[in-house]
Amino acid sequence: MATTLPRTLSRRLLRAVAAALIGVGATLLAPALARAQDVKLLLDWIPTGDYAAYYAAVDRGFYKEAGLNVTIERGFGSSDTVTKIATGVAQFGIADIGALMAGSVRSQVPVRAIASIYTRPPHSIFVLGDSPIRTFKDLEGRSLAGAPGSAVRVFLPLVLSRNKVDIGKVQIINSEPATMGPLLVSGKANAVTGFLPNRPRFEAMAKEQGKEVRVLQFSETLQIYGNALIASDATIAKNPELVRRFVAATLRGLEFTRTNPRAATESMARMVPGIEAQREMAAAEIANALVFDSEVAKRLPVGSFDAAQLRRTWETVAEAQQLEAKGVNPESFVTREFLPKR
Repeated sequence: MATTLPRTLSRRLLRAVAAALIGVGATLLAPALARAQDVKLLLDWIPTGDYAAYYAAVDRGFYKEAGLNVTIERGFGSSDTVTKIATGVAQFGIADIGALMAGSVRSQVPVRAIASIYTRPPHSIFVLGDSPIRTFKDLEGRSLAGAPGSAVRVFLPLVLSRNKVDIGKVQIINSEPATMGPLLVSGKANAVTGFLPNRPRFEAMAKEQGKEVRVLQFSETLQIYGNALIASDATIAKNPELVRRFVAATLRGLEFTRTNPRAATESMARMVPGIEAQREMAAAEIANALVFDSEVAKRLPVGSFDAAQLRRTWETVAEAQQLEAKGVNPESFVTREFLPKR
């Protein structure tokens, strides 16, 4: 004889069974969702405020939401970062696109840029506020300290040549990057090279001595790309979905820092010993300008590569490093596969 359950009891039973099934499903899915993929991002230099966007992407959970467990390591120059990405030391890196282009042509390093970061060049020369050096031409007869092999030194001869400067009349002093500020402030060098986000640090040193700092920017002469996000051809080919998620989360970090530089540097301060958010915020704001304040950046989505500027960048790199520009398609240095669509 069939037994009929009361309608209310039947509904309660069905809800209980459904809840149990959902619980079982969640239990089975939880380990898979918890297994974030370990990823390493290699910088091109030591962590300072201009890298705040990447630390914010970690601290604010942008990478975690993309299923990534990202660790960030300092770099030792763009060329070194390009080499390490090519050899699999890290899946992703930040490097001057000029170093990538030169390495690709000279050594066939299997690395490509997967997103632009600096849409105008950060390369600069710093002088004290009371210096008689007002233009590049004024460097003649004076000393200029710079790190051998740095991106600034790579473009220096070309910039000086285009500004009618006789480089033979400039006393070049080979120095480590960490010594640039002290050399400038002490007067042991009339000028020093560096990236534009170095300015707040140099200004802080100068202020202690009652001095100021001025900048001669290479962007006055060169309209090219600077730093880019890079990955090896192997990573791109074997795990395109990883690349896609990483690029999206990184661009999200850049956009966040654009409107929240203080919060981004606070994230960085929580992750990097010795970093003070207030001190580094000025560098983060300068980096924002390098990313977003250019003609191409204003008309294209963040991370994009403009074909004309990419070609101009390659032609400039080739001229600066005495490479043959013809016969090399600048599009071979990048991929737009993982970038936002217009």
